[in-house]
Amino acid sequence: MDDKRQRTLQNLQRELRTVQPADPLVKDRIDRLNDELNRTLNGDPNSNLNREDDFKRLQKSIQETLESFEGHHPDLTEALRIAINTLVNAGI
Repeated sequence: MDDKRQRTLQNLQRELRTVQPADPLVKDRIDRLNDELNRTLNGDPNSNLNREDDFKRLQKSIQETLESFEGHHPDLTEALRIAINTLVNAGI
């Protein structure tokens, strides 16, 4: 993974840690996205998928999270948008 992509995903992870939602469904979505970020950043030794598939799945998850937070968490929304743009610009 290139440095820019890694930094962007790490920044998104940091931003996710700052969100303390009261809604358990929102917390669950954040936890799932964070788990996917961890798998992508650290590599999932049990995964037979190639990295491109990992990034596509992560991009979809980020997009879904973005849609659910838009308007409620502006800093997180911006971090999600940056992550999506980075993945798109990388050709994923």
